Amino acid sequence: MSESLSRELIRKELVQIDVEVEDQREYFDRTTDQLVKLGYARPSLKEAIVEREIKYPTALPTKPVPIAIPHSDIEHIIHPFIAVSRFASPIGWHEMGNPSSILQIKYAFMLGFNEKQGHVKLLQVLLKNFGRDEFIEGLRNAKTADELYEACIALDGLK
Repeated sequence: MSESLSRELIRKELVQIDVEVEDQREYFDRTTDQLVKLGYARPSLKEAIVEREIKYPTALPTKPVPIAIPHSDIEHIIHPFIAVSRFASPIGWHEMGNPSSILQIKYAFMLGFNEKQGHVKLLQVLLKNFGRDEFIEGLRNAKTADELYEACIALDGLK
C-alpha cells in the first residue's frame, strides 16, 4: 500500500482544535516544535517550512473555506504525517499562485513526506475533499480533537 495514500498519515496526536495563534509564524513555530518533540521531523523543518512558504505560498482558495497545506522538502521529515489544525480565529495566509492575495485560513493541513513525489496523489485526494460539503461540515462540526480526527480520516480516496 502506498504510504502516501494511507489514513495512517493522519496522526491523532497531531490533530489540534481551536488553536490560538496570532499569525502563520506562531503556528509554524508551535507545530514544528511539536513534530520535532514527537520524532516526526528534524529541527531544520521550522526554518525550511517558513522559507518555502515565503517562496511558494500554500493557501488554497477552496470553497466553501480556504485551507492551507504547508509542507517542506523530504530531508526535514523522519516519519511521514499529516498534522491538522483548526484555528480559533482565522489567520492571514498568502494564496498559492497569487501571493499578493491574503486568504483568511481556518484550517491547516501540514504535510510531511519522506519520499520524492509522495505528495502528488495525496494532494489530489485533499483537493477533491476540500471541495466536498460533507467533508467541510465534518471539520466545522467537530467539537473535540477526536471528532476532528474522525472527520479527517473520512477523506474520500484514502486507504
